[in-house]
Amino acid sequence: MISFDELKARPQYPLAGISGAAALAFGVLASRTRKPRTILGDLRLRGRIPKYNKRAKKLAIPFGHLGKEAAVVPLAALTSAKLFADDRRAGAVAIMAATLAAIGSSHAFDALLKQRTPPPGRKAPADPHFPSGHALHPTALLAIGAWVLSREGLVGKKTATTAAGLLALALGFDRLVQDRHWTSDVVAGWLAAISVAGLAAMGYETVRRPRIRRAKRAPQQR
Repeated sequence: MISFDELKARPQYPLAGISGAAALAFGVLASRTRKPRTILGDLRLRGRIPKYNKRAKKLAIPFGHLGKEAAVVPLAALTSAKLFADDRRAGAVAIMAATLAAIGSSHAFDALLKQRTPPPGRKAPADPHFPSGHALHPTALLAIGAWVLSREGLVGKKTATTAAGLLALALGFDRLVQDRHWTSDVVAGWLAAISVAGLAAMGYETVRRPRIRRAKRAPQQR
């Protein structure tokens, strides 16, 4: 049995479990997205989710742009560039890798998975997206960003986790309120993002651990 202290010292293990569990849950949901029970569940939830009034919708439109690739990629690049300049290369690579992997997997899912007609609010019945890119792309960036920045000591763990979680939830929920996605689309996006970010965090921790050891040994060798 691995002790709690060992898990804290080697976060790769819990990260692997979280990433694997999220991937498994995504696979189960993807296999059921076209089944009657899932479709009926999405329809029921759609009827219960409130919609924006005209004023709120105007404010929500620019907020929704934060989930687009055009916003996520530059933000990831800027964050990675800053970390790289500060000689925090493992973190820089992890953030950029997670972001690009999330976007790449999103396009792959669109092409490989069977899609179903989106809700009427999308106004583009021939352009369905499962999972929701607005849930997948920013959530992957926010998750790996929160992990790296807190591990590097640049942001408090609680602050980073809370801010990233709330923003990811808000961006996903915005898609539901605007009637652009089914609930299963958004949940699948969150699950895929957690899996991708977990893998990136595992890679980051694998590279970071030997580096910390060398840094600790350096003063002793002098």
